[in-house]
Amino acid sequence: MAAFNEAEAAVKKADLDALMKFYATTYNYHGLKRSDVHRVWGEVFLHYRDISSSHVFTELKLVQADGVRKAYVTCTGGLHGTEKQTGKPITIDSWAREVHYLVKEEGAWRFLGNARGVSPSNSPASAAPHHPLF
Repeated sequence: MAAFNEAEAAVKKADLDALMKFYATTYNYHGLKRSDVHRVWGEVFLHYRDISSSHVFTELKLVQADGVRKAYVTCTGGLHGTEKQTGKPITIDSWAREVHYLVKEEGAWRFLGNARGVSPSNSPASAAPHHPLF
């Protein structure tokens, strides 16, 4: 869970470079790559301040295949902040029983994306869910 705590610290500081080190080089979330997540977080930091997230972990599964360690973490939570323009608090994103996929890369746990990086077949790419912490 250290990866989540360290990523949360980067989010609270709006430190995009520090945050991006928690994303695996092969990150793929419903077709979104690291460069897409970099853009999404940049937009979040541009429009919101006092950003924080909440995570309630309900299941953890560790696996190792072909020498690669992975973790599947089931989570319910949200991403919250304050709109810079209006000063109003807002829920930027929320999720229920979503699975965070992580991989052990260069000695640290990093966010990998979703299973196999596939997009839902019945949705256009532009409609892919955006949970940038995944």
